[in-house]
Amino acid sequence: MTVPERVDAVRESDSLSSAFVVFKRRWFLIALFAAAGLLVAVVHHARAAKSYSATASVAFQAATLPDAALQVSPGGSSEPQRTADTEVLIAHSSQVAESVRKELGSSASAKELLEEVKVEAAPNADILNIVATTGSPRESARLANAFAKQYIAFKASAQVATIEEAQRRLQEQIAALPAGSGARAALEQSQQRLGGLRAVTGGGANVISLAVPPTSPSGLSLTTTAIVGILIGFAIAFAVVFVLESIDRRVKVIEEFEREYRLPALTGVPQSALAPERASDRTSMLEPYRILRSSLDFAALARSLNTLLITSAVPNEGKTTVAIDLAHALALTGRKVTLVEFDLRRPTFARQLGLSSNGGLTSALMHKDALGGLLHVPFEQLPNLLVLPAGRLPPNPSELLGSERIDEILAELSRGETTIIVDAPPLNPVADAQVLLNHTSIDGVVIVARVDKTTREEVRRARAILDRHTVAPIGLVVTGLRDAGRYGYETYETDSEGPKLDPKVSSLSRPNGAATSRRATR
Repeated sequence: MTVPERVDAVRESDSLSSAFVVFKRRWFLIALFAAAGLLVAVVHHARAAKSYSATASVAFQAATLPDAALQVSPGGSSEPQRTADTEVLIAHSSQVAESVRKELGSSASAKELLEEVKVEAAPNADILNIVATTGSPRESARLANAFAKQYIAFKASAQVATIEEAQRRLQEQIAALPAGSGARAALEQSQQRLGGLRAVTGGGANVISLAVPPTSPSGLSLTTTAIVGILIGFAIAFAVVFVLESIDRRVKVIEEFEREYRLPALTGVPQSALAPERASDRTSMLEPYRILRSSLDFAALARSLNTLLITSAVPNEGKTTVAIDLAHALALTGRKVTLVEFDLRRPTFARQLGLSSNGGLTSALMHKDALGGLLHVPFEQLPNLLVLPAGRLPPNPSELLGSERIDEILAELSRGETTIIVDAPPLNPVADAQVLLNHTSIDGVVIVARVDKTTREEVRRARAILDRHTVAPIGLVVTGLRDAGRYGYETYETDSEGPKLDPKVSSLSRPNGAATSRRATR
């Protein structure tokens, strides 16, 4: 298989998998339309007037009796299809319908009777099928047989008229010839044959199958109608889903984030783990971040990941929550971790961790204050986790984040094998995160993406920004998942009968749930 063929195969596989994901997500809508289609079809079938069809079959001949009597070639067309079409028109003519109306004593007009009858020529045979459809089985059979009978009568009447006309012409020719001539004798013999045929003429057609009253209504059965209704419901549902997916550009599944970012998903964070605003209320919801920690440890085997930058495409995707809880999960292993807030436009560390917003990163950048007096310990039981909040908001955040002082601060904080987690602004709306990506002290980037929040265009724009910088992204953290059970976070719990840790060791927050903050000493 050539490279283009492999690429096409991969694209086709991605398209099929995308369609499957969409149908899986919209299954309720599709099922609703299918059920509606089934209901409408069943109701329509129950309320529709029943009709019954009966068929009478008539065989016709292309050659006429006068032609045979006079031993001449048929005067009609030599094309079988043309002859059959002519016979169909005769059987479905207003003259035949008027004769049927008189025979049955019907109050309906000839036009109304024709609307209830359909005449078809059988393929590869000189046979007409006369199908009558009415609301009564018996009436349908009577009408079909009456049309067959009157068609034959019409044909016979036409042949009688033809024979009489032929006899008249022969008589004129005989009168013009001398008595005793051979030509006159031949014409007299032909006239005698025509006279004999007139007595037995039948129109060149005869009924080969009489119509009988049908036992069941014509048209689709209930089962077939139900299947058609379901198929129509599916067709409408797929059209609606296509329109909704075309209008709604938000990414809704992990797999689509992976395709658009061209990055693996390192973990998924359920919506419930993002709901508590204070970090102290999320200490029991760190399982996704333990999985993220393991993924980062594996990635660190191939490259240095001492300083990680956490960002997203747009605001409100949960990047700050991911940064805080990832630092928390790393600190639980006993590592030294420093969490730095580089979001100088919308800082939230003070609110989430219960810290003072006076001193912080801006003090170290603008006034060159010592870092030791700016660091905080958010959890008393985790002295190895330090936090450097943003501090007061500066008027020029992009310029501050692009200064060389940033590299000096990160180098100082990373002493003693300390892991640095940087909470950065989103990539698309401002230049701050792009400025940070130019710092060589940043080892890797983790992208936070939220389902039902970020659009495909925003994801592609963020990916284009990442491609313009040398810092390689590691992977994705997908937040806001509704199906937390898919990952088993809430079902796989510690055995209640198992050994318990000392509460003084395992507890990471005070009984009242408030985070404990104190200045760190260095």
